[in-house]
Amino acid sequence: MNNQFKIGKETLLDPNAIEYQWIRNLASDGNSPQQINTVIQRCLGGTAQTADTLRKVALNKLPVHQLFTRLKEEE
Repeated sequence: MNNQFKIGKETLLDPNAIEYQWIRNLASDGNSPQQINTVIQRCLGGTAQTADTLRKVALNKLPVHQLFTRLKEEE
């Protein structure tokens, strides 16, 4: 899968961004965390850990700064 993450800082800081809403919809449709993470990676890039962190941020399980920390570690 493509490891380059395709979402910018401004989008990640917007809790109402369409990407976050899309992830919330995937979760509300009953998809498993692993299914959601796989779709995130296919569509938005990043590593498995980035996808998991993004999913948790979208679902308000982690603060967005943890996603920035994860992205910084993967540079």
